[in-house]
Amino acid sequence: MAALGNLYELIAEQARQTQPSMSFLEERFTDIEQWRASTREYLRSLVSYAPERCDLNPEMTGAEDYPDYQLQKWYISPSPTVRMPVMVLMPHGISGPTPAIAALHCHGGLFYYGKKKLIAEDNEPSGLTQFRQEFYDGNAIAGELARRGYIVAVIDSFYFGERRLVVPTPTNMQQDFLLVAEGTDKWIELLNQISWQYESDTAKSLFWAGATWPGVLAWDDMRTIDFLLTLPEVDPTRLGCVGLSMGGMRSALLGALDARVKAVCIVGWMSTLPEMLEEKVRAHSWCNFIPGLPRALDWPDLASLHAPNPLLVLQGGKDPLFSLEGFQKAAERLRAIYAKAGAPGSFDIGLYDVGHQFTREMQEQAWAFLDGALG
Repeated sequence: MAALGNLYELIAEQARQTQPSMSFLEERFTDIEQWRASTREYLRSLVSYAPERCDLNPEMTGAEDYPDYQLQKWYISPSPTVRMPVMVLMPHGISGPTPAIAALHCHGGLFYYGKKKLIAEDNEPSGLTQFRQEFYDGNAIAGELARRGYIVAVIDSFYFGERRLVVPTPTNMQQDFLLVAEGTDKWIELLNQISWQYESDTAKSLFWAGATWPGVLAWDDMRTIDFLLTLPEVDPTRLGCVGLSMGGMRSALLGALDARVKAVCIVGWMSTLPEMLEEKVRAHSWCNFIPGLPRALDWPDLASLHAPNPLLVLQGGKDPLFSLEGFQKAAERLRAIYAKAGAPGSFDIGLYDVGHQFTREMQEQAWAFLDGALG
């Protein structure tokens, strides 16, 4: 029986009647650029977050030299009421306009850290190292990209890292906090539990405020691109993004909404939605839900708004969060869209015999793709 038991059939019948009417595969769409322009605006209305575009007011607050790059700490204003941290990995010895990557961190249930999931620092906590080992095969991928010569920007997305939830300790957890030392792995685990408890409240509050969680993520990632373009070292014609899981979703949205991004790598985030519905909903956080999206676009249709630009989708065949059948159908759909767009060679996939991970083997395919797409 489906996860929703006796209620599932009503929902399944609705899903059977819901078709992505704005997919480029619809016969009425023939010009990829016209379709992208109109559909991108519709997607912006669905994600429903567009605060006043203010001056970024960038401020660098620190810098530390590592063997291959300088790690810079910046703050910018993506909207009038927010100061957002950005770590920039600036490779040593670069000359001339340099390609840049927005490295987009994952969810993973680890809210206490955001950008630090992708950046190795001296004397980091053991729990962070273990997390990176589990999901990234031990690699700090922002550093890997910087060593290859890319300027890399990593932010704390909404609800993570320096932007995590801060609320009074729930009464039922106060005793637990008395038994652990602040800053320990157990203390961080308790904070993560509180963030899990408030995820639903946060998403519902955003809905009532007229916004969506994915909309906030996409806006901040687009403002990260704005910031990268203020750096004189960055080549504005060679911008890319990459991310795992929630980072993959962020990559899909960024590539769909921001035409300045020329190469997109989505890792551990792809399926057709009907194949996700029965058993996979509970596994996913609120950051994956855009009300009304399935009537216009399925997930591969959303990602295809990046067409005809280069797109790589990597997936683990044993990923428990996604349907393998759904991934395969999504890959077929994306191939058909890129073929119709006249750019079949600009789309590729990699299916690996692993779980919800971005392994070193997958990373090598991703880096080769970015090198080919961005030069």
